[in-house]
Amino acid sequence: MDEVRFAQTDLTAEDAFWVMWYFLEEHYSLSNNTFDVSDILSASEPGFLDELTGRPVPTDSGMISFWNEAVEKYRQQGPPPMKILR
Repeated sequence: MDEVRFAQTDLTAEDAFWVMWYFLEEHYSLSNNTFDVSDILSASEPGFLDELTGRPVPTDSGMISFWNEAVEKYRQQGPPPMKILR
């Protein structure tokens, strides 16, 4: 198993919402501004148990890295800037 692990952090519901926003924004950007939720869901689906914690981990361990990067981005930048909707 890859040595990638989820960052140990406690997130409020609001914090988790913004972390998820950064997570999805990264996928959107990497996919040339397209969005295929089924690809993200299938790659994030639990595929096996972590040997140390016994917790389920995604089939694609890269999803853990994306999540950890989103957590770090949120810690550094906070919620994304507001946009004026027209």
